[in-house]
Formats: sequence, structure tokens, C-alpha cells
Amino acid sequence: MKVSAKSIGEVPGQNEGDILIPAAFKDVIGYHLRVAQEASFQAFNASLEKTDLKPGWYSILTILSEYDGLTPSDLSKVCGRDRSTLTSTLKGLAVRGLIERRQNPDDQRSYSVRLTDEGRKMHSRLHAFAREHDRRLDEIVGKDKDVLIALLAKVVGALGKGLLIM
Repeated sequence: MKVSAKSIGEVPGQNEGDILIPAAFKDVIGYHLRVAQEASFQAFNASLEKTDLKPGWYSILTILSEYDGLTPSDLSKVCGRDRSTLTSTLKGLAVRGLIERRQNPDDQRSYSVRLTDEGRKMHSRLHAFAREHDRRLDEIVGKDKDVLIALLAKVVGALGKGLLIM
């Protein structure tokens, strides 16, 4: 399916793939990044069907599977999410038994976050869905994948000052 972008004010085609883009955003990279991210999240969510899984959990569980014991502050920097938004997600993951919090013995105000055995199982389930989703994205971008990743990394490098790149 070919997707064509139509500015609001133009008459969209009859194709299901036509998307409306406000004329003011036609050439705004940030807008296109956000819309692409949302489309990707919606497609990933649809692939989960009627499971109890949530797409946003995947990045957190993946990061914790590689960097066990991060503080919530470091985790928010690695995944690019605001700490206040991340806090509610961490509470939900803890209630589900997917992560556990451990007090820092040197600083009682600080704690680290670790995957539980159940969290590792959930990560494995989500990883299977994510691999298939990434395969679909690879098909979409084709031979331009390396260029797209390099350009996105350039944006993160220039603008992601608060992010912790590991």
C-alpha cells in the first residue's frame, strides 16, 4: 500500500493510505517523527491482539534485561521517557510482579529496579511480537534502514542532551 500525504485544504484521495497533514506541518520533521512513532505503536499494539501485554512495557523490560539494577532516573534517561510518566508505569509493572524495587543500602531515598522471573518471561513474550513488528518496519524502509537509523541517531545526538546513551 502506498501512503500519500495530503495537506489539510487539499482534497484527500480515495485511497485508504492517504493521511491528512496540516499544511503548517508539511515540512516539520518533529511532526513526521511523532506521527511515524504513533503509527508504529498502533501497529505493534494491534499485533498484540487481545493479550494482556502493553507495547510500552517492551522497551522498559528490554532495557532492564540488559542493564539490571538501574535507578528510575537512569532508566528514564535510557528510554527517553519523562521520570513522572515512567513512575506510574513502574508501579504498574511492580504490581504485576514483573519488576522489583530494591533500596540502595548507601542511600535509603534511592532504589534500583530489576526484572523478576515473571518479568523475564513477559519480556520474552513481548520480544517475539517486537521481532515480527521490526521485520515489517524493515520491509517498509528497505535499503534505507541504515540511513534512517543514522539520521535518527544524529537527531538524538544533537537534541537528546538529557538522554543516557549506553
